[in-house]
Amino acid sequence: MSQPARNDAAPDRGAGALARADAGLDELLARPLAEADLDRATGELAAPIAARARRAMSVLAVRVGGELFAIPSVDVAKVVPPARVHRVPHRSNEVLLGIANHDGELLLCMSLEAALGIARSEARAKPALAVIGDVRDRWAFEVDEVVGVLDVAEGASREAPVTVTASRNGCVARLAQTESGEAALIDVHGLASIFRGAMG
Repeated sequence: MSQPARNDAAPDRGAGALARADAGLDELLARPLAEADLDRATGELAAPIAARARRAMSVLAVRVGGELFAIPSVDVAKVVPPARVHRVPHRSNEVLLGIANHDGELLLCMSLEAALGIARSEARAKPALAVIGDVRDRWAFEVDEVVGVLDVAEGASREAPVTVTASRNGCVARLAQTESGEAALIDVHGLASIFRGAMG
């Protein structure tokens, strides 16, 4: 009984096709990049950078002690009218002013000026009470004036000089350019740490 003939040509054809594919890939990689292709690739690479520059961060701009500050809106719980502050016996100090009642909620009232090491205004133009943090870690402080909620492009901020960071007790790491001028961007976590330290 005769055996079926083996097809030895098939592996040769497969190997030849693979060799041609490799040669074609080498030729493609060795081909000089056309100017149009280079421009397109450069544009695609730069697109995310441009998008980041356009992306805005929302901040609450306030004036305190004659200076403009910006607080990330995500860290602001609310802004309310000033309330009478009741001192806490044996606990109140330069930073911890006392407790205020707003619509039944007791708020720990702090001095932003004392926490940041700036002079307090003699008279506040349009005083308001800014409240930051969540329900478990909430702090209130009075500001001279609320400028408003502003958008700051990601590319419109710069690192604050060391002298500014040091003079503001480490609570200002960046300066943000806003439509109302350059504002010191407050590090809310650093500020809350100072507030907690004032509790004794």
